Amino acid sequence: MLVKTRRRLGRNAKVLILTEPFWSIPVNWIFFYRPIFLSSAIKLSALEIGFLMTIFNSSLIIFPLLGGYMADRFGRKRVFMLFDSICWLSSLAIWVISRNVWHALLAYIIEGCASIVYSVWECLLVEDTEPKFRSFIYGSISAIFTTGSLTTPIAGYIIGTYGPDAGCRMLFTLAFCSLVIMYVVRQIYLREPEIGRKLMEDKTFSGFKGYLDSLLLAKRDRAILTMLLINIMIGFYNSSSAYVTLYLVNEKGLGLSEEAASIFPFSASIVSLMMALIVVPRLRSRSGCLKTLISGYSLGSLAMLLFITLPGRSLITALLSGLMLGVYLSVAFSVSRTFLANQIDVVDSRARAKILSIAVTLSSLINLPTPTVMGYLFSLNPKLPFFAILGIFIASIMLLTSLIILLKNGRRK
Repeated sequence: MLVKTRRRLGRNAKVLILTEPFWSIPVNWIFFYRPIFLSSAIKLSALEIGFLMTIFNSSLIIFPLLGGYMADRFGRKRVFMLFDSICWLSSLAIWVISRNVWHALLAYIIEGCASIVYSVWECLLVEDTEPKFRSFIYGSISAIFTTGSLTTPIAGYIIGTYGPDAGCRMLFTLAFCSLVIMYVVRQIYLREPEIGRKLMEDKTFSGFKGYLDSLLLAKRDRAILTMLLINIMIGFYNSSSAYVTLYLVNEKGLGLSEEAASIFPFSASIVSLMMALIVVPRLRSRSGCLKTLISGYSLGSLAMLLFITLPGRSLITALLSGLMLGVYLSVAFSVSRTFLANQIDVVDSRARAKILSIAVTLSSLINLPTPTVMGYLFSLNPKLPFFAILGIFIASIMLLTSLIILLKNGRRK
């Protein structure tokens, strides 16, 4: 079945999936250990780290909208390759030589500019592939990203051997080299999707007026509106995820060593990988996607409860919470994006780039103060941010449940 599905994927989906490890593996290491680098090497407080991430999030408000416009006007591949390569390689080069908060700020700003391609990458990923095979695409991307997290103990060994300062700079350098290889391959083999070529000729919808049309389309569809709200909830957790790392090594948190802390992403990756390989590719119906999402958020809630209630200096706590959160981490991206991508096709496939851009912008705008607020809460008590995350997870479960009920009632009518 999986072999047959792979044959039905579009060319761009195959290229992006095959080259994804060049990004997912090294960048996963960076995302996990960068907060420790900022804390130990640059000597920033939790509040200052939160402020930097708020600055980063502020760049995600405008740039995704610009990306949606540019992709429809100038072509998906051209915009994707230009901005993705320049922004990521430039920011990594700065991280390698960073010595103070201003270097870190500049690197975050440039990395934020890469958000221009967020929706463009997703368009290239799913366009030219039938909707029923897209769960396999997102499941594959999730599995590869998870594999990167699964290899985090390698980065932990590097950090443990060379220290947070030199070790993290080595990770930044490895990521730079890996991404250069990825961009060369993608430039050669990616092609402009058919719908991208048509939109470049449609000057009305490809322009900024297309955003108004896309908003009206989204407003009339309850499923898209719900997934936009869920995307905001996901953004809340993503904006707070750095404090999970800090909590693992904080004396008032779990109090683990930097090397031992890698057991958390390792355990989360085991479950997430299984979900991405076994469960996600088999999802076909809307109700199946929604029920899987509810299961993920429910287990994510239990993981937060473990963080809040169990004592520190416990590898068991890190292991169990990682296993539970792994389900959430797998389905939050892959299943929600599969549902949204397919639902956009039901409404109007031309609106894909703009609706996905709107999703990123809304999440970034609403979550703009989240890292700073969470940093303040963390400074008061390291457990407080996880009460907030728990509340968001519960709210997400309620939203998804209401959508299932609405869809069932709609079918009965």
